[in-house]
This record gives sequence, structure tokens and C-alpha cells, in this order.
Amino acid sequence: MTPYSRTLHSRPLAAAVLLAICASAAAQTYEPPPAPTAPAYDGGDPADANLALVDRTPEPPPPLPVYVQPPAPADGYIWVPGYWSRNRYGFFWVPGAWVLAPYAGALWTPGYWGFANGLYIWNAGYWGPHVGFYGGINYGFGYTGLGYVGGYWKRDRFYYNRSVTNVNITRVTNVYNHTVVVNNVDNRRISYHGGPSGIQRRADPREAAARNERHAPPTQAQRGYVRDAGKDRSQFYDHNKGRPPRAYVDHASDNDRRSDGRRPDNDARQGNGPDNGRGGQDHGQSGRRDTQQAQQAREQQAQQQGRQQQARDQQAQQQARQQQQRDQQAQQQARQQQQRDQQAQQQARQQQQRDQQAQQQSRQQQQRDQQAQQQARQQQQRDQQAQQQARQQQQRDQQAQQQARQQQQRDQQAQQQARQQQQREQQAQQQARQQQQREQQAQQQSRQQGGGRDQPRGDGNNGRGSSGRD
Repeated sequence: MTPYSRTLHSRPLAAAVLLAICASAAAQTYEPPPAPTAPAYDGGDPADANLALVDRTPEPPPPLPVYVQPPAPADGYIWVPGYWSRNRYGFFWVPGAWVLAPYAGALWTPGYWGFANGLYIWNAGYWGPHVGFYGGINYGFGYTGLGYVGGYWKRDRFYYNRSVTNVNITRVTNVYNHTVVVNNVDNRRISYHGGPSGIQRRADPREAAARNERHAPPTQAQRGYVRDAGKDRSQFYDHNKGRPPRAYVDHASDNDRRSDGRRPDNDARQGNGPDNGRGGQDHGQSGRRDTQQAQQAREQQAQQQGRQQQARDQQAQQQARQQQQRDQQAQQQARQQQQRDQQAQQQARQQQQRDQQAQQQSRQQQQRDQQAQQQARQQQQRDQQAQQQARQQQQRDQQAQQQARQQQQRDQQAQQQARQQQQREQQAQQQARQQQQREQQAQQQSRQQGGGRDQPRGDGNNGRGSSGRD
């Protein structure tokens, strides 16, 4: 056994860690996610500060445009549908693209705009082992609003469903055909969830479970598509009116296929030279000294490699802890988002109940108002009838008063006529008395006159007359 072999056998832990690091380098082919407080959109360049993304807005995003899907460039690429993003200049279209999966088994959950508390809030997409909830948005090409039916992973190879995915079989051979029939799919091209006219669907248990799994953020290529779209004015809705000129990324070749997943070559190690024993026979004592010096140099180099490997192990552990912290933060943010979603849904239900109560109260108030108006009209009719009766009674009273005055006038006339008749009768009686008095006076005068004439006649014939009567 050579000293180099003894050195390797004395450090089994370092060798095992080295192999583990090499395996992890072959499996992990994506960059760690950016810090939540420093998104990688503008790269920290002050000139791009105005292009920073806006994750909430009072305006709903535009409808999804109609476009075709380019063919998959090679194996291992997952379709990432296009979507409307936003910065301070407005909504702009991020083109759909085939993106190399960051690791075998990774599936893409698209982001979506969701309505909550009067605002449309962006929920970012992520990579994970299962497709989670993306608002029920029908992005097309396998993303029907529930899960993904465009393909599946089988061990380390992705198989594409040609019935919903554009695949060139000369480039990609892992294909199959499966007709997909999805019921209750909203085909209005609505690009947001909730709100007055958005998609009204809740996450099912599978989507809710996928939300709590370990996630990976968008890749560097995806972030580059967002940056490029945000700088292109023709991609903005106010310029293209819902028809972006670059609706998808056309991959002419697979030049952007990852190449960092190769396992490092560990075969070219120092110390695999000629046999030392044969060198001692050929060169004698000087050859043995050279061999010992070379062996010492190899041992020092192995120790240095061990220290470097230990430093890399510590760095890998630190990165793993940071990744674990980011995963915990992401899970906490997902739980907080879930709580906010539940609170928003509860507030929406409460608001709906309040709206229904307000509508019911409004209908009841309207009925009461109608009843009050009807009662007011009836009361007005009664008042009008009472006024009409009062006027009729007043007319009757006036007629009665007029008749009474006329009767009084007739009575007065009758009394006046009676007084006049009485006066005439009194005048007639007075005239009769006067006539009687005149007659009496006349008789008296006549008697007086007759007695004066008869006196002398009686005296001359007194004896004859008396004798004759005797």
C-alpha cells in the first residue's frame, strides 16, 4: 500500500463529501434564488430603476392574447406561458418561452394576478415537484386552469403530450398522444382571478398541498425575458392594444441548453505514475529519494485539496443553510399569502353578505316607500274628497243661508205688507170713523136743521094739531 493510498484511507469522510459535492453539482443546475428584498429584475442599476416591477395595481390586467406555441427546442424544456407583467409605465407582455427545467422533476406553476381588498396583486410563479394553484387562469398549451396536462416526468426524462404541445419529433422523441377533455374551463381569455369579472375558483386540496412544498424561483433566463420585455415599448398594452409583436420566444436551437451539470473528472490524479519499486531497481538510492520527495509532494497536495474540499464543504453547508432559510421564508410567505387569501376571501364573503343585506334592506325600504307613497296617494284622495265634501257642504250652507235670507226677506216683506194692510185697515177704520163722525155730524146738523124749521109750524097749528092727534 502506497502512502497516497494510506492518505486516502485515512480521510474517508473527505472522499465521501467530495463525491456528494460532485453529485450535487450534477443535480443542481440552477442558481440560488435572489434575496426577497433585492429582486434581480433591474440588476441594481439606477438607470433601470423605473423598470422595477409593480406587484399591485387598482387596474385589472388585459385579456390574454391569442398566439401560437413554438416547437420545443430539445428534451428537458418546460413550457412557461406568457403573461401580463407591470412596471410604472403600465402592463407589458412577457412572452411565452420554452425554459430548461432547473432540475429533473421540476414543473412550472405560472404566476397570476389576484383581486384582494380592492387591488390586483401579482402572485409570482415558481418551480416545484407539483403544479400548484395559478388562479384558474387558462393560459393554454396544457395550462387549462387546473394543473398541467402538457407532459410528465419519468425519472430524469420529460415526456411531451403532442395533443396539447408543439413538439418536433426530429428533436424530441419522448412524446405521447393523450386527448385532454377539461370541463368547466373559462375560455374568455381572462387573465386574473377574483374581482368583479375574474375567474371565480378556489384551490383544490392538491393545489393547496403543492403550495407548501419546496419551491425554486424563476431561472436567470426567465428573469432576462422579463427585463427585455419591460424595456421594449412595443410589448406594452398601450402600444399593441393586446396584440404584442413578440408573443413568444422562438428557440431556433438548443444553444442555451445547460452545460454545468457534467460531473467533474476525478480520474486525472497525481500519483498514478510508474511503480516505485521498479524505479528503485532502475535508479537506486537516488530514485528512492526522488520517489519519497514526490510522495511527500503528493501528500501535501492531497492535504491542500482536503483543506480546499473542506472549505467547499463548509461553503456548500452555508449555501444549504441559506437555501433552507430562503425555503423557510418562502414557506412563511406562502402561509402568510394563504392567510391573506383566506382573509380576503372571508372579507369578500362578508362584503357579499353585507351587499346582500343592503340590497334586501334597499328592497324593503323601496317597498316601504311604495307603501308610503300609496298611503300618501290614498290620504291625498281622502283629503281631496273631504275638501270636495267641505266645498259641497259650504255650497249647501251658502244656499241655506241664501234661502234663509230670501225667506227673511219674504217674511220682512210679508210683515211690511201686513203692517201696510194694518195701516190701510186702520186708515179705513179711521176713515170709517171719520165718515161716521161726518155722518153723525151731518145727522146732527140735519136734526138741528130740521128742528129749527119745525118749531114755527108747530106753534101755528098747535090746537089743530093736537086735536087732530087726540
